[in-house]
Amino acid sequence: MDLARLSEPIATGRLGRALSRLVPATAVWDREWDVCCVLDGCRLDLMREAAAAGHETLPGPDGVDSLWSVGSQSAEWMDRTFAPAHRAEMDRTAYVTGNPFSSQSCEHILVTSDEVLPLSDADFGVFHEAWRDDWVDDDISTIPPESLTDAAVAIWRRREELGVDRVLVHYMQPHAPFRSQPEWFFGSADIEHWGQFTDGGDVEGDDADLDLEDLTPEEREALEAFAEADDDEGSTNDPWLRVRDGDLSVEAVWRAYRDNLEWVLDDVARLLENCDGRVAMTSDHGNALGEFGVWSHPPGTPVPAVRRVPWVVRDGVDRGTCDPALPDAISEGGDRDGAGGRASDERDGDDDVESRLEALGYR
Repeated sequence: MDLARLSEPIATGRLGRALSRLVPATAVWDREWDVCCVLDGCRLDLMREAAAAGHETLPGPDGVDSLWSVGSQSAEWMDRTFAPAHRAEMDRTAYVTGNPFSSQSCEHILVTSDEVLPLSDADFGVFHEAWRDDWVDDDISTIPPESLTDAAVAIWRRREELGVDRVLVHYMQPHAPFRSQPEWFFGSADIEHWGQFTDGGDVEGDDADLDLEDLTPEEREALEAFAEADDDEGSTNDPWLRVRDGDLSVEAVWRAYRDNLEWVLDDVARLLENCDGRVAMTSDHGNALGEFGVWSHPPGTPVPAVRRVPWVVRDGVDRGTCDPALPDAISEGGDRDGAGGRASDERDGDDDVESRLEALGYR
């Protein structure tokens, strides 16, 4: 009997969702911090490995504590972190996010409520969806950490003026796509299809004139295989599922995953030298590598590899090594409904966000 195949539907099915509710989870609001950096999809052992290697942002591995996350997937984490019970804390918090789930209703995710998502300006003291303006479509399609750090530093320095006393920053790294392996993420990667191929309908620049007739037989074969991929088996761009299927090795994916973590930690180091206060680092979820038959980070999963995440606290000292301006999307002194970003009707008109998340394997 294949125990992995037997345990996977248990861990991710109804029983798993029920057990997931019994995990002794800790909301970030229950910990002390001034600036909290959420590093999307970071496993506890990955963070401890980076600490053992001596990354300047981290203490030694013994200084990397842990907590049980409130969710095993980003939308689930948002749904529970920003639940109505936490409105008092949210009212004095600036939330800077690179994660497009902030704009989704997520009714299709069985473990989420209908009370939280999509998020709005009125939910926070300041709400800034950095992914809307700072997405980059280069070798990979993602939002690099720099713009999030800039926004967090600018807000923190003007917190009294903005009426907040905490900043929660949701970085997208070390979540895939991996900067060191762009070839794993097929095609011309744009914001509408995170790491995936686009048909060229809305593409600008060199890819705008792509003619499918110009593809080589090998490229056409790869494209056809991609288009015919079974969505029930997950996105072909999910590296964790590709390890499961034998397309990628654990060692190769782990190296790329570690490099993505170092990418964001290098920028958190910049935040630490430009913010006075208690700076925490944690994650919304980890990524399973076959533990209990689970791969990646399905919602409603109690597996420790996904739910037990890092918790690190460092003291930041503002040495003034950078001087970023407030993002244009954050109004100064406006009314509450406009304080954190765009008008709600503009957000509601962004129908393409669904396809961005579908490309991540969340649908």
